[in-house]
Amino acid sequence: MDVDSDDGDDEGQPALASNGAPPEFRVAVASGLKPRFSVELRCDPGQPVDGKNRDWILDRLREVLAVIEDEVPTGGFPKQARDLERVSIRVVGDVEMDAAHRRWCDVPGTTDVLTFESREDGDLEIDLLLCLDEANRRAMEYGHGVERELLLYAVHGVLHCLGHDDCEEEDRARMHREEDRLLAAVGVGAVYRPERSA
Repeated sequence: MDVDSDDGDDEGQPALASNGAPPEFRVAVASGLKPRFSVELRCDPGQPVDGKNRDWILDRLREVLAVIEDEVPTGGFPKQARDLERVSIRVVGDVEMDAAHRRWCDVPGTTDVLTFESREDGDLEIDLLLCLDEANRRAMEYGHGVERELLLYAVHGVLHCLGHDDCEEEDRARMHREEDRLLAAVGVGAVYRPERSA
């Protein structure tokens, strides 16, 4: 299992033992894009994402994953994208995110998304920890809904697991362009840089 924090500094991050999902993940809600492909989302108590926004996030993420899968044959994404079995999302607040950030990355403070990936019998399983408090701050700053911000974090985490990196400025810019492109492909438009949607 590998872990990635979206603090832009991925060097020196420990590879974690592949022993299943980290304890931060105990997913309760599941729905599937295909019989072999599931997308799941759970919110911690006190971190409410209403049912309408939850469904919207899951539906848009399924659409993004379908775009990614469709682009594998043309070389748009590595073949490992076809191995994707499960994406589990857990929405937490600043306190829980800070604790997870310290535990898994040895970095104090909250962050927007922590990404965990593991392989089970060749299948790629992705666990994402998304910070609702950070999403609320950014959504307010950019003037869009928190559901758009949480979707961005989910797409960002998936891209990390498919080989994208954001340690260097050039890589970060490329990754954000890819996020914008995928979100535009499913009708959401740019979220990281909302002015691109105008």
